[in-house]
Amino acid sequence: MPAEITMPQLSDTMTEGTIVKWLKKEGEPVKAGEIVAEVETDKATMEMESFESGTMAAILIPAGQKAPVGAAIALLAKAGEKVEDIKKSKPASGAAPSPASPATAPTPPKAPAPQRIPPTPVTATASAPKPQTPSPRPPANYNYDLIVIGGGPAGYAAAIRAAQLKKRVFCIEKENLGGTCLNWGCIPTKALVDSGAFVRKLRDDAAEWGVTFDNLKVDFGKSISRSREIAGKLNRGIGTLFKKYQVKHEIATAKVVAPHKVEWIGADGKKDATAQNILVCTGARARDLPNIKYDGKKIISSREAMVLAQRPARVAIIGAGAIGCEFADFYSAMGSEVTIIEMLDHLLPIEDEDCSILLERLFAKRGIKVLTKTKTDSVDTSGDGVKLKLTTPTGPETVAADVCLLAVGVTGNIDGLFGPDAPVELFKNHIKVVPNEFKTNVEGIYAAGDVIGPPWLAHVAHHEAVYAVEKIFGVSDHHINYDMIPGCTYTHPQVASIGLTEKKAREKGLQIKIGKFPFSASGRAMAAGETAGFVKLIFDAKYGGLVGAHMIGEDVTELLAELVVAQKLEATESEIIEAMHPHPTLSEALMEAAGVADGRAIHI
Repeated sequence: MPAEITMPQLSDTMTEGTIVKWLKKEGEPVKAGEIVAEVETDKATMEMESFESGTMAAILIPAGQKAPVGAAIALLAKAGEKVEDIKKSKPASGAAPSPASPATAPTPPKAPAPQRIPPTPVTATASAPKPQTPSPRPPANYNYDLIVIGGGPAGYAAAIRAAQLKKRVFCIEKENLGGTCLNWGCIPTKALVDSGAFVRKLRDDAAEWGVTFDNLKVDFGKSISRSREIAGKLNRGIGTLFKKYQVKHEIATAKVVAPHKVEWIGADGKKDATAQNILVCTGARARDLPNIKYDGKKIISSREAMVLAQRPARVAIIGAGAIGCEFADFYSAMGSEVTIIEMLDHLLPIEDEDCSILLERLFAKRGIKVLTKTKTDSVDTSGDGVKLKLTTPTGPETVAADVCLLAVGVTGNIDGLFGPDAPVELFKNHIKVVPNEFKTNVEGIYAAGDVIGPPWLAHVAHHEAVYAVEKIFGVSDHHINYDMIPGCTYTHPQVASIGLTEKKAREKGLQIKIGKFPFSASGRAMAAGETAGFVKLIFDAKYGGLVGAHMIGEDVTELLAELVVAQKLEATESEIIEAMHPHPTLSEALMEAAGVADGRAIHI
């Protein structure tokens, strides 16, 4: 059959487009990615490309005429197909069929009502969910092969991968494409942290570089707006990718009402559709504490922390994981007085202690007050600011601040997600799935990303979702090694790691050898003026395999990928040493650290 060229959705509000000009005539060859027409939307005139190669066999919508989004506007003859045969069978000019998309088509006939299955109670065990519950199947002519709920790092990746596999896919996102990570997490926070690092460099280190001035002015609002602009640009980029891969999507609140059936409420009211498979990627949101609740003004989450209208003079942060430490770094750099409070022994409690201890020292040197092994008993918001009552190792203490950032973890977005006829099993506010299979206990319903639980990282969510799609459609059987998840924290200096910490490795009884190389011995780090930190590599003493890698220093998040690949390929310390690293680079520290472990380091 000939391939259809359809009217693309070139903006979020576009429902139809006008063909301004065809750039290809019938009978002319077309290459994938080649511009074939100019289309006028409600906002602008834009070029339209073909996503397949072939011969322009029939133009269904002539220049000057309109067509709805998703409608066929031309036909491409593929190899072996005769153009003349396609031209003879084409519809009359201007009679292109309307698209069968949920945004424009009437609701399809309802499937027979499935038998009601009592909801499965939430249990207190982290075991795999019960076997999938057989369910009455709706007619085989589903509207889609896959409906993805959620358009964050998991959801949009899943939708695009399914489209690459030529599946009919529909993505429903509640708020903004890109999810929390792109709009309110990973990306905009890095923009803020980088703004802070730039300010700190100018304020604290300029003289060392031979630069002096007395008129430094920091525009806090501009740093915030720059962060939001970057998030907006990337959000639009996801929309562009969806257009490229012809992924249909809608901004709406979705609910799985039965196996194979989803309802959603968007700008045009309530709709529904069926799919052979449903993949839930709704992510997670910041959680509060039983005794400390968000009010969005004085007790805030990371979302409010990145859009404050004015820089607070004093900031208290409860929770010293990656989010808490990154905001401590940013607000301190911008001139705020910062106190960071952690109940466990160190900042970044899941990282290797050597990294955490050094970060604590560097934070303290910059004037950040670090309180570890400290419990927050209460937060009083009755006055102008906030007062935190704490229990520290040395006794009670009170901390006063203008705002309190609560950064104590996340909880899955599952509220109102499943109807009674879709009794998906839950565990601790997350969806329970078969590990590395992403199946729930209900046939045809899968889940991936933060909504299924830790480690709550965007790159993990991405891989889980892509692997879930490939498993659903029988393309591959990839597995994620959850013991080897890379992690990055964008403080100054950065912290990056993969695998076991030294403490965990010893607790497991592993025989290990450790190589540690300081950046103070790196020529490239000296030239950059960034000598704080080190690379610490942990190897199996017998076989030489990489057990863990832990780094703190300038741009160590960019060094981590080499060690991720090394671990994936089961490289030994000898192979890391013998892989020639370019000079002068920070990456030489990896080779040198491996050399320390093997007794072959040159520069220490």
